[in-house]
Amino acid sequence: MESAGERRACGLGAGANFVSVARSKPANAAMMNEIELSVVLPAYEEAESLRLILPALKELVGRLTPRSELLVVDTRKPRDDTPELCQQLGVTYVRRRGGDLYGDAVRTGLATARGDWIAMMDADGSHNPRALAALWPHRQNYDLVIASRYVHGGQTENPAILIFMSHMVNIIFRLALRLRCYDVSNSFRLYQGADVRALHLECDHFDVVEEILVKLADSRPNFRIKEVPFTFEKRKAGKTKRRLVTFILGYFGTLGRLWRLKARAKRERKRST
Repeated sequence: MESAGERRACGLGAGANFVSVARSKPANAAMMNEIELSVVLPAYEEAESLRLILPALKELVGRLTPRSELLVVDTRKPRDDTPELCQQLGVTYVRRRGGDLYGDAVRTGLATARGDWIAMMDADGSHNPRALAALWPHRQNYDLVIASRYVHGGQTENPAILIFMSHMVNIIFRLALRLRCYDVSNSFRLYQGADVRALHLECDHFDVVEEILVKLADSRPNFRIKEVPFTFEKRKAGKTKRRLVTFILGYFGTLGRLWRLKARAKRERKRST
């Protein structure tokens, strides 16, 4: 998670294994075939929550496929005992590259992950590990599987004001960007590894989640998206790194940039036909 003091604009326009990966360098293709599922958890001072969720997540992932890996993408310099915890639990510990913002963690995690499929999850416990088991069976029939709060059966444990604001953001993004899903801002997703590794991602904050969705949806005709009902739970420990006003304002700035991105891509497709 990003720190409150670091603000950059989105410029669209084990033992513990300590891993450093350049932003644009993909994992070796031959190595990827050895791993079926990579689970990536961006973390910023989340040792308390990770201590609660990693054992259950590790057990679950091992049952889904033995060819799996768990990656905790921490800050460039540790701010708590996350490295020691990862070593204790046999989870791969990764130092993020480029900065300590959320977008840096996502780019680092995607560049490091070797799996044919990549699941992104929050490290604060709001994404229950058991929900991953509900996403996994849909991977063969869809290009992207989203844990969705906004389809029938989905819900969130946030306060009412946050639920209302999240609903509004998701509705506006979905309509303005013509996205074929209801939950556009939840980061809990299962991606095809080759698809998401091919993206050039530029957003630095939590809006990188929407950037990924927009770019994937526009990557080819009939991109297949499946939403699975999901309950977004309260964080298990620690404190949120989101600052609400900055969070909302940043989203609307990103909306304009992503809308222009889609319009430009549409013009380019017309010129090429």
